[in-house]
Amino acid sequence: MLQSVVVSSGHPAAYDVLVGLHVLCAVVGFGAVAVSGAYGAIARNVESGASRRQSAEEVRRYFASPSSLENLILIAPLFGMGAMAVRPGGSQFGHLWAVSGVVIWIAAGGLLTAVVRPAERRIRSAGDDLTPVANDARRLMWAAAGSDVLFVVALFLMVTQPG
Repeated sequence: MLQSVVVSSGHPAAYDVLVGLHVLCAVVGFGAVAVSGAYGAIARNVESGASRRQSAEEVRRYFASPSSLENLILIAPLFGMGAMAVRPGGSQFGHLWAVSGVVIWIAAGGLLTAVVRPAERRIRSAGDDLTPVANDARRLMWAAAGSDVLFVVALFLMVTQPG
């Protein structure tokens, strides 16, 4: 029934919805990690003193509660695979771009679960003194940068769909 419904682009409506959800989850998820990395960069440079008090307060406010938006990175590929399953013209699961997308997802998920989330938890639990978590903030910043690079590579692969 779902495949019989066609929108103006010539694709089944299910395909368009799944692609839209895939893109939305990826953009919001990777965007949340990027913002967290930016606050990690601020946190690694916060020292005690009046000149840095406002930055420290902003970092504490950002990390006050955990964000669940980052977890959308883990969900995005499920919508992408669902879209490929109903794709007009057949699936392309074995193509280079699709396999590379799965590898990128594994790497991004690994960064999120092994580096980003633990660093955020330690920064959150640091309280008023952020100096002891400067290394965690640095790791968070670099993991977020790596995540951004993975996102750009994935975006390139999804748009160009090479062999």
